[in-house]
Amino acid sequence: MIPTVVESHLRQHHPRFELHHHSIAQTAQELAAVEHAAGRRVAKPVVVKLDGEFAIAVVAATDRVSLSAIEEATGAKVELASELELAERFAPCEIGAEPPLAMFGVPILVDDRLLHEPTLVMPAGTHEDAIVLDTHEWASCERVQPIANLGLRPSPLV
Repeated sequence: MIPTVVESHLRQHHPRFELHHHSIAQTAQELAAVEHAAGRRVAKPVVVKLDGEFAIAVVAATDRVSLSAIEEATGAKVELASELELAERFAPCEIGAEPPLAMFGVPILVDDRLLHEPTLVMPAGTHEDAIVLDTHEWASCERVQPIANLGLRPSPLV
């Protein structure tokens, strides 16, 4: 069951959201698998700190976050947030299942390639729930900041 505050935010700002309950998915790639969605359609939120302040960087499940792209776009010193910091700042969400929503009062940075997908699948605050949102509605309502090349594609094996 998703946290009440997350559900309330979704009902208020995304009335057409879809909620999916599924088996436990700890990673974005696992979420893509249980949702039968292409990894490029699954939004992977990664909590970072910009000059000590929280932000959520969102890339495709198949990608890694480029901290250098964030530094270049924002001019801030960037580091990953610790699990302890996540537990404190994003309660009542489970660690690693924080949805990229403005309700947390932090900037949301997104790889601009994700904005080309019609809908996105993302965690809903637990490892057993996902939401599907219209990408453009999400970007507008949550005031996301697109960043080119925020997601790093894995190198092909040679």
